[in-house]
Amino acid sequence: MALQVEVHGPAEIKTGTGSQDALETFGYTRQGAEVRDQGFWIDVPGDQHGGDAGPPIDIQYLGEICRIRCEMTKWDEDVAAKIRSRLKGGTEGTPGTPGTLMFQDEKTIRVLINTTQRKLNFPRCFIRGEWEINKGTKFSTLIVEFEAHKDANGVLYNAVAT
Repeated sequence: MALQVEVHGPAEIKTGTGSQDALETFGYTRQGAEVRDQGFWIDVPGDQHGGDAGPPIDIQYLGEICRIRCEMTKWDEDVAAKIRSRLKGGTEGTPGTPGTLMFQDEKTIRVLINTTQRKLNFPRCFIRGEWEINKGTKFSTLIVEFEAHKDANGVLYNAVAT
């Protein structure tokens, strides 16, 4: 494949917040969605390299998650309210039940970054951190960061857009 400048096109964000988890259009980002893939590791100390104080004798891979940051300038407020509830099926402004298990209780949502080039579909996401919005005379910007985990089939992300 030839080296080339990559232009993915406008980033339309869709979420599985519709009836029976159908995709709904959340909106469009300000400057694209930022995706950060984070690996998890454990250093294995060994006396061959000084034990805990020395460099590891091996490194153990534990898995990955992705964080998807979306700075939205155009969005559907009804979909945003569903996302801001944090728990699938929850109500915005009414915190969910403490102790809810996100995966076992199926409280995560699907997030699709729908571009004209390579689409990225994250089947198991939720908002762990804060969401942010400015309110005033100037146009509003909604900032939300999703955390994606592999689903029950082991998929962290793929290109499924349907």
